Amino acid sequence: MIEQALELAAKKAQGAEITLVRRRSTSADYEDDRLKRVDVAHTSRLRARVIVEGRVGTAETTDPRQCEDMISRAIAVAQFGSDAHFEFPCPAVFPEVRTYDPEVERTPNEELVAAGAEMLDLVKAYNPEIKVFATAAWSLEDRRILNSAGLDYSERASAFWLGVGGVLVRDTDMLFVYYNRDWRQKDLPTRLLAERAIERFRLAERTAPLASRPLPTIFTSRGSYVLLVSLLMGVNGKNVLKGDSPLAGRLGEAIASPCLSLVDDGTIDYAPSSSACDGEGVPRRRTELVTDGVLRSFIYDLETGAKAGAASTGNGPGCDASNTVISPGDLSLEDMIAGTDEGLLVEHVMGLGQSNIINGDFSVNVSLGYKIENGEIVGRVKNAMLAGNVYDALHRIEAVGSEPEWAHSTCTPPIKIAQLSVVAKG
Repeated sequence: MIEQALELAAKKAQGAEITLVRRRSTSADYEDDRLKRVDVAHTSRLRARVIVEGRVGTAETTDPRQCEDMISRAIAVAQFGSDAHFEFPCPAVFPEVRTYDPEVERTPNEELVAAGAEMLDLVKAYNPEIKVFATAAWSLEDRRILNSAGLDYSERASAFWLGVGGVLVRDTDMLFVYYNRDWRQKDLPTRLLAERAIERFRLAERTAPLASRPLPTIFTSRGSYVLLVSLLMGVNGKNVLKGDSPLAGRLGEAIASPCLSLVDDGTIDYAPSSSACDGEGVPRRRTELVTDGVLRSFIYDLETGAKAGAASTGNGPGCDASNTVISPGDLSLEDMIAGTDEGLLVEHVMGLGQSNIINGDFSVNVSLGYKIENGEIVGRVKNAMLAGNVYDALHRIEAVGSEPEWAHSTCTPPIKIAQLSVVAKG
């Protein structure tokens, strides 16, 4: 049917691209200390992108049998679409990237149920008052891209998820903890994940008062997305081209402390967002975004790259990052904490969507954070906020940790900011 869709599009369009994605998934979910559901799902998505009289039109369907209607809609939409500044890519040499582990789809439902139960039992053994939730899941995705330039690319990708956490309510206080891992290979570190969640509960057993003032702030690997969200929007080629990014026109300038080096790399074996090619049939690659604090590159898809006079970096469509990797430094998290007389360790925040993210401004609630005194964690902080600007904070990076950790498609070590505005609310 995908060949039929391309043939139909070629009759009226000067260029066409057809993508077919089929996905199977299975999950076992625990909520409130019990098995809530075991889901099995099968989905298909067929997408067409056409160039008609110099304009781009797109349409998609979840029923591949409706390909003729989809092509008609894409062609009709093209008259209102944006100008096409690009051509669909010819066949290319793609990097060898491992994205499929056959052991993933061989995992029976019973094994997923057992994995979730083991994590739940470990957390309950630590504290039976915690209402525990857990997930064990896998998926398999088959993707094929055809275009009118002769490209015909197919890829199979697997994914495996584990996650565990819980809610502890005492009077008016609610503590939420969650820890997860996802990878393209099968991995069952159930005890490790439960122990990581338990450790976060344990550090929060006591609370510690906090006064409003600038403090040294350490973001854990999972908390550092506060800093990365704005930066990744800033290097997105679409935002740069529109002039919305504060990084526009700043290639070659220092935008952060020399401690920071950041790459986008879609070619890492089994990483969550890895593949041999992007959604437009362009080979994935490793792109240096920031090196020793200096801005080196933006990320582009076909259309945005053509408008900017640059080649696609294999981040299409949409100029979104693939795997974001920050180079590790020399200090362990323990050393960072030990070297802090008074400060804040941030694990999770809430409310980032209320900030002016693209400009780097943020004002967020610390949903899980710990006070540091005399080089030790002394308890959980409550009713605290962080405020500031990401780009100012990046210049004030004092240290980058030595132990990077994956959180979905981001691999980052802890990051210590010399000073950040902390607002305590009572």
